[in-house]
Amino acid sequence: MRFIIIALVLFNILFFIWANTLGNTNYKPPTLTKEGLPSIQLLKPLLSDTYRSKGSKLQSSCYTFGPFNSEKTARSIARKINDFGLATALKKQKTMQTLNFLVYLQPYASREEAQNVVKDIRKNKIKDYKIIETGPYKNAIALGSFENLDKARRHSEYIRFLGYDAKYTAQKKQKEVFWIEYDEPFSSNAPVMRWMKEIDAMASVQKIPKVCDF
Repeated sequence: MRFIIIALVLFNILFFIWANTLGNTNYKPPTLTKEGLPSIQLLKPLLSDTYRSKGSKLQSSCYTFGPFNSEKTARSIARKINDFGLATALKKQKTMQTLNFLVYLQPYASREEAQNVVKDIRKNKIKDYKIIETGPYKNAIALGSFENLDKARRHSEYIRFLGYDAKYTAQKKQKEVFWIEYDEPFSSNAPVMRWMKEIDAMASVQKIPKVCDF
């Protein structure tokens, strides 16, 4: 048994020596190309359109800035952006503006019924009341308008405490506002917020990133 094991070990050693010397003399690696067929070439990855063709920096970022209640103000800011060397586009938008919040009692079946409720309201020393004459709230009783939603909510809760089913609703109207869209090269950083504060320190505007389309 020992003789067989020794023979196998010697055989493996001799085969290893032969395979790495005489066995490789006639071996030729396969060719990477074949006549008549084009060879495979590795392509460099393409850069996205958001990058410069000569480097890895971003070409530009685009923003929409606003809203402006006045077209004159919007155009004034747009000129500053143009003077900074950037392209702009002025966009108009229709939006709903909240004027105030109305506290009221729901419309009654007739004006006479509403007047009877008003007489009862006076007993609680409520001074701000009015019967609405026309529109979807005809014969409802208005109990005050408030610029602040929280104040309207508190007043309606007080009226309900007195025993009346008071409600509140936002009164709105359609208005036109203006936005400035502009294309800003990477690291340009036009100081649009500072320019806006110089014109109107109380204005509420936003600089919002957007997809570049011009």
